[in-house]
Amino acid sequence: MDVAQVFDLHALKAFAPEKRVRKMLFKTDQLWSEIACYEPGQSTAMHTHPREEEAIFVLQGTANMNIAGQEIAVDAGSIVKFASNVPHDVRNLRGERCVIMFVKVNPKVLKGSGDG
Repeated sequence: MDVAQVFDLHALKAFAPEKRVRKMLFKTDQLWSEIACYEPGQSTAMHTHPREEEAIFVLQGTANMNIAGQEIAVDAGSIVKFASNVPHDVRNLRGERCVIMFVKVNPKVLKGSGDG
């Protein structure tokens, strides 16, 4: 099928004891998406995306996040969306695995936009 791609997110899950596992789903001219799989205690450091809004969907477990200083716990089946340039992290503080999927605009699309 050339008009669409289907991704079995559960089949793509993978875990490692030393750090979270990230797997690229797709990176097109416009969109970028990955899944990230966290064992208990694993995390993604606080960071920002200068231009890209982001949406994070929790597929499994609970993702504890600090978004611009606000602590939230996002359970499986929920999605959190935040604006560009907002500091955020993802932490698995529970005793079970956590899997998230994020989607954001490919930063190349925004290159030069809004700068003048």
